[in-house]
Amino acid sequence: MDDTDKLWKDILRHLEPVVGRPNVVTWLKPARIVGRSAKKLTISVPNHYAKSWIERHAASKIAGAAGKLGSGKPALEVVVLKPPPISASELPILQAQEEPPPKPDKSGEKNPSVNKKYTFDTFIVGNNNRLAFAAAQVVSEKPGETYNPLFVYGGVGLGKTHLMQAIGNAVLKSDPKKKVIYTSCETFTSEFIGALQNKTINDFKNKYRSVDVLLVDDIQFLANKEGTQEEFFHTFNILHQANRQIVITADRLPKEISDLEERLISRFGWGMIADIQPPNYETRAAILQAKAKQMATEVPSEVIDYIAKTITANVRELEGSLTKLIAARQVEGAVLTIDFTKRILRDLMAPQTHLSAKEIIRQVAKFFDVEVSDILGKKRLRDLVYPRQVAMYLMRELLHLSYPQIGQELGGKDHTTIMHGVQKIEKSLPQDPHLEQDIRQVIGNLT
Repeated sequence: MDDTDKLWKDILRHLEPVVGRPNVVTWLKPARIVGRSAKKLTISVPNHYAKSWIERHAASKIAGAAGKLGSGKPALEVVVLKPPPISASELPILQAQEEPPPKPDKSGEKNPSVNKKYTFDTFIVGNNNRLAFAAAQVVSEKPGETYNPLFVYGGVGLGKTHLMQAIGNAVLKSDPKKKVIYTSCETFTSEFIGALQNKTINDFKNKYRSVDVLLVDDIQFLANKEGTQEEFFHTFNILHQANRQIVITADRLPKEISDLEERLISRFGWGMIADIQPPNYETRAAILQAKAKQMATEVPSEVIDYIAKTITANVRELEGSLTKLIAARQVEGAVLTIDFTKRILRDLMAPQTHLSAKEIIRQVAKFFDVEVSDILGKKRLRDLVYPRQVAMYLMRELLHLSYPQIGQELGGKDHTTIMHGVQKIEKSLPQDPHLEQDIRQVIGNLT
């Protein structure tokens, strides 16, 4: 070990208690000292992400540690250079034990994991998913070049899997020779464990590290799986450094996934993070109309309207309710009426029958720890305006009340005030995860 290697290891020992071991392992350990003088210390890193992180979070700390270990405090310069080869002893154990390295995949597998029915054409776009849809289209047109990785999060049944597989289908339509793999996190984990047990780890690595586009669904299930996290970390790095596209979905933001390594959380935010929210009434109606057209069935507008106003949770329940309704009509030979719809779908709709404006106001007040009288009052304190506007939004979204009706429920407020409050929440939702989480929790308390 030469003097510069020893100095760098000493610097890392000094920094670990300050910046934390995960950051040392992720950002600092791959670096090397490539130049050293009394006034300047130059280190090389493997990519611009590491350079940016070090310059923003650790530059002064590195210079300070170098000064303590030498004489004076040198200026730090960070350059991007290909790192020198690492010895086998420094590799993760699963990599160090492998000989020879994976061979190129020649299986000729024709992307069987991508479901051809999920396309951009069949995805209904609304205010709840517009950003995620636009990002997905950009990714499909230039995989690996923009928004890499693309991380899409949202609740169950909102269309994350549809959007993800639409990317895969669009890439294959543009270039059928591309290798695209769609997998769930649980399948990835299961295959990894099987590869360890059957001593076929090279085949596993070759499968996932030779793709052009990797689509991984429900990444939140990676929590608490340390070995799988390690493997996915290295797979991610290899694909990303080769400009191969990675698309990930989850039911929450990366930082909200418990027991997930910090280095993975950091990487998930390298590209674009976009959310999908529950669809509003107009989008729900459009989804039902598109589903009816797909099933070659004419559904009366009043039935579409009734279902769209009653089933608000997610797209999966919407489409499932229509499928159940049409199947029942075919079996019974009945006409699609409101009464028939209510009878067939009563199990799906029962939990929402008692929802009222007063209950929404009561639950919002309880959630934000304020009095109902404060929600109904005129005080303009931010701690009261925010929950008041949330109540406006929920009455508009869940009960489909007009602005004047909401104003009456809130103590006679002017409809323009209600309109402003609802629009402010709608505009803030795509950019404010805390607001989204608050609304989800209130809705959860209402059901």
